[in-house]
Amino acid sequence: MKGAQGIMIAVAMGVVGFVCNWLYLEREASRVELVSFVGVSQPADVKRGDVIQSDDLVPISMPKSHESQLAQVAVLWDQRDLVIGQKAARDLAVSGEAELVMHRDLTTPAIKDINELIADNERVMWLPVDSRTFNPQHVDPGDQVSFRIPEFGKGASRSQPTEAGGKILGPFRILALGNRKGRRDVRQAAGLASGAENVIAVAVKVENPDGKLEPKAETLAGILAVNNFQGVQVLLHRRNKAKR
Repeated sequence: MKGAQGIMIAVAMGVVGFVCNWLYLEREASRVELVSFVGVSQPADVKRGDVIQSDDLVPISMPKSHESQLAQVAVLWDQRDLVIGQKAARDLAVSGEAELVMHRDLTTPAIKDINELIADNERVMWLPVDSRTFNPQHVDPGDQVSFRIPEFGKGASRSQPTEAGGKILGPFRILALGNRKGRRDVRQAAGLASGAENVIAVAVKVENPDGKLEPKAETLAGILAVNNFQGVQVLLHRRNKAKR
């Protein structure tokens, strides 16, 4: 009996020890702060060139101590909007497990040369804009803008337009802002600098291959020659989300 009691006591103590160790490990694990990165779930099976959808994504947690290094190459979960709608540069989650999305896995829309973005009946016009009245952080190539043009008449100088303005010309499609031909947030996530964006390139139409510019573009050219676009305000149009 004493031997059986000893065995039972030993087993009970072993169970208590196991539970205590498990509780200790659980407590220690809860103390480790985690950070989540964007991953592609296994069922998604995203192929190269596929547009990444929100349903394809899952958070993958890592110890926060690795955040500073990993964030340089991977996308944080809080920044998953940068991934949604982008095309994959390679196959993702094809090995049967969820896979981290790296910055290099996203294609940026800035790879085309600017003259590949216009039609045969279009030309590129560069316009200087006043950074005090224009915030390029909220504008992307592909967006449409109009320009509020001040009228020039008697009493107007080359630097001071008359007060009776208000004519609006547009819309015009933006091709580039400075050297940026893609989304600002994607470039920043990939570690690419955009530089100054106070000169915008817009597409303007010509009436025939060797003819004049369309009237609204001709007016823009005239304002640029007379007043270097001073006093002109940029008006941003509502974005067509279907084209994003």
